Amino acid sequence: MANKDFDSFSAMINNYFQNDYRERGKVKWQGYFLSDHTSALKKESRKHEQVTQRLPRMSLDKIMHVLIRANANYLFVTVQQDIQDVQGNLLMNSTGMISSINDLGFFIDDDYYEYETIRAVKIEN
Repeated sequence: MANKDFDSFSAMINNYFQNDYRERGKVKWQGYFLSDHTSALKKESRKHEQVTQRLPRMSLDKIMHVLIRANANYLFVTVQQDIQDVQGNLLMNSTGMISSINDLGFFIDDDYYEYETIRAVKIEN
C-alpha cells in the first residue's frame, strides 16, 4: 500500500514539473547580483569601450634606453603595446614599475612584455 502511495505521489510530482512548472530564468538570479558586482561589470564595460590614444612609435634602442633608465632609478613607466583588437584599437596601456629586464623583454609586476610587441614607453612623473 505504501509503495502505491509513493508511486502516485511520484507521478504527480513528475507531472507537475513536466507540464505546469515555469522556470523564471534570469529573473530568478538577478537578486543575487550585489551592487559591487554590478559596478565592477559596468567598470569593465567602460574599460573595453575606451580607445587608447596612440603614442608616437619609438625605436627599439630608445625603448630599451628608457626602460633601463627607469629600472635603475625605480621609476614607473607606461607601456603601450603595438597589438590591436578586432576593431583596430590598441590594447590598454600598462603602468607599473619594472621588476626585471632581459635580452628579449621585461616584466612589469607579473606581466611579461617582449620588446618586439612594444610601440612606445614613457616614464611617469
